[in-house]
Amino acid sequence: MESNNEIPQVIGLEEFLYRGVVESQWDGEHNRPSSATFKDSKGASVDRDALIRDATTCVNALLGSKPFKAICRVKEESVQVVGAITKYLPVPGNKYHCEIHDSEEKITLSGSKAKNLRDLSEVVYTRPV
Repeated sequence: MESNNEIPQVIGLEEFLYRGVVESQWDGEHNRPSSATFKDSKGASVDRDALIRDATTCVNALLGSKPFKAICRVKEESVQVVGAITKYLPVPGNKYHCEIHDSEEKITLSGSKAKNLRDLSEVVYTRPV
């Protein structure tokens, strides 16, 4: 069984993936993230909940790294439904770090995958005005 410091390598379908939204990725007209939120040439960086962290813990962890405009979350199942993949890539200081890629061969999500993923995500935090 896993120890307290280990997280399963396989991301469960029910896991939530949290993504910080910067000001330029916010669609003010529709009061939601733009599809650009999930487009990144280095892979869309997300933090998984690993089914052991609640939403508040995940949000606070992301806010500790950057003052995001908003934070949204999407289920791993939704990533798979749109045809993208999530890679578990822990980094020093963040054992929950993952990246959403278009496919095994392509990093940046296509426009349609980014839009669909945005549509399947939910905003769980917005910075007070």
